[in-house]
Amino acid sequence: MKFLENGYVKGVAVAAAATLSMMAGSAFAQSNRPVTVVVPFAAGGGTDITTRAMQQGLSEALDANIVVKNTAGAGGTLGVGEVARARADGRTLGMAPVGPLTTQPHLRKLPYDVDSFEYVCLAYSAPTVIAVSKDSGFNSLEDLVAKAKEDPKGVTFAVQAVGSIPHIAGLALSDAAGIEMTYLPVNGDGPALKALLDGTADVFIPHVSFFTSNSDQLKSLALLKSERLDEQPDLLTAAEQGYELDFPIWGGMVAPKGTSAEDVARFETGCKAAVESGPFKERMKAVKQPTAYMGAGEFETFVRDKYETNRKLLDKAGLLSK
Repeated sequence: MKFLENGYVKGVAVAAAATLSMMAGSAFAQSNRPVTVVVPFAAGGGTDITTRAMQQGLSEALDANIVVKNTAGAGGTLGVGEVARARADGRTLGMAPVGPLTTQPHLRKLPYDVDSFEYVCLAYSAPTVIAVSKDSGFNSLEDLVAKAKEDPKGVTFAVQAVGSIPHIAGLALSDAAGIEMTYLPVNGDGPALKALLDGTADVFIPHVSFFTSNSDQLKSLALLKSERLDEQPDLLTAAEQGYELDFPIWGGMVAPKGTSAEDVARFETGCKAAVESGPFKERMKAVKQPTAYMGAGEFETFVRDKYETNRKLLDKAGLLSK
């Protein structure tokens, strides 16, 4: 009987140890589940390029696999909305660009607004360029303006969404030059490039890293910045051609509302490490894009300011949702 009791006790001990081992293993697996970063545009675009350049540094800093998921559509609002709806469990981030974050919510009813997120970091801020295909007959901003004046609405402009920064930049150019252009909706920089190459569109406005990555197929008519870039001093600015246009495309990482302060701090640390990492800097240098970073608090203040500024711009253009 004693033998059986000892065997029973030993069996219980073994079972308990096995259970604890499984629980520990489960906790370890739980802590190392992948973190998904939702990119709200198609693969190959500027936002996607920047996010994937951060992937290695973010993975190392968070000690987790980083899965980049492209959810394109509706000018980026599908992907940003996906982040807003995700569980606030520290396993989802979104790379939220300026348009879906600060302009689209003013244009129509969306399942999110500026209060739907926890703000993690500004990850990039890139000047934009007015780009045409390499074999285009346009060689300057004035060529484009002259064509548009000669043939009203005859210039086709590929744009990701009404209210996006490229669209607002196009409206500003139209207003400054006294021209009209026909807008062609596309789902990202990649589809816009395709539209230029197949002749469906004449022009689009990507940020400078996408332009540089595809400079064998594109040429710039104007950099939409007040001063030339140190990284690309050969790019003429719009200001040098008589048009004061300054429209950077920026974006940053956000998490679903309710994500714990501990997870937000962890993500903020990871974002900073990724932006400051050697591979990221080398990739940005290769595409000649300036780097930028803001921490969580500063980034939230910045977003809320731009949210209100862009609301006023859209109101002036008569585009606010009623």
